[in-house]
Amino acid sequence: MRILFLGETYRADALTWMRGVEKESGVKICTMEVPFAPSRLKRLVYFLKFFFRIAFSSGEKWDIVMAERSTSYGFFALFVQSKIRVVAQQGITDAYPETGFSGVYKRFVQRLVYKRVDLIHAWGYVMTYAMVECGADPSKIMTLPKGINLNLYSHVRPFEFNNTIPIGIVTRSLSSIYNHHDILNAFKILKDRGVNVICWIVGGGVLEKELRDLVSTLDIKDRVVLQGKIDNDLLPEKLIKSDFYIAVPETEGVSASLFEAMSTGCFPIVTDLPSNRAFIRSGINGFLVPVHSPTRLADAIQEFLEEPERFSNGILSNRRYVEENVNFEENMKLIFKEYLRLLANKNKKCVV
Repeated sequence: MRILFLGETYRADALTWMRGVEKESGVKICTMEVPFAPSRLKRLVYFLKFFFRIAFSSGEKWDIVMAERSTSYGFFALFVQSKIRVVAQQGITDAYPETGFSGVYKRFVQRLVYKRVDLIHAWGYVMTYAMVECGADPSKIMTLPKGINLNLYSHVRPFEFNNTIPIGIVTRSLSSIYNHHDILNAFKILKDRGVNVICWIVGGGVLEKELRDLVSTLDIKDRVVLQGKIDNDLLPEKLIKSDFYIAVPETEGVSASLFEAMSTGCFPIVTDLPSNRAFIRSGINGFLVPVHSPTRLADAIQEFLEEPERFSNGILSNRRYVEENVNFEENMKLIFKEYLRLLANKNKKCVV
């Protein structure tokens, strides 16, 4: 069996998906991706070169091609010679931003991709609405998270802080969509209020220097530690040592990062988006806060720190949910079993 992955292989979500398929198939996956470039123009050039490489390749044939994001790599997958094509939507919709010319052409591409691929991954039900609106056949949609390795993400007892000073953790890449500026401003507010708390920001990205400068400007070097990019295998230990988790993007699909936090007993404080509402009941097993509101974020952190034992049942329910619904071993078996079913059906049609 030959399997090809089209997507950004440095992303934790992509690595999880590939590792699961490799484990179940016993096959080493080949990968192709567009080189990273901070310049939009340069990235466009890279995408065009990548397209021509795919479209006019030497005719390599694959059994399965897996592609991440319907509006880019999913489109490229249509030009790969493969028996079955699988595309995973990355956000609540891949047609983002939804307004203007960008939204129009991305929905066009998305509609084309969804009509021609064999399987569409929705890592959660909240993602399926955009798929159906863009013409996806519901019978092609598989709604199941990839899952997380529960052997790595062990659970700690709730409301017992692991540290003399409580620690919050941020694990999203340092890009504008994740609004790290708002998080830094929230910790400035907490410092001004005299709330003793530390924030670990784990990850790398184009905004790293800008964020380090802002930490200095806000005079919160004693509160915020930018730890840079770390190996994904070291992340569980960081989460286990932390007390609460923060993520405040303005758009979100089904976040594996949220599941990782829930599994370790980190209390989630996340933006009030449909995708997060599917898992978080605000004030019970986490807090939902408005987008671009450092003050409300600071209020939520302070409320948790003042009475953490109030949320113990919610924290325990988070772990139970992950164990029952987001188990990497079980979910990847089901996912690859579906790949094999589609492949068998395609092979039968080829024989006939």
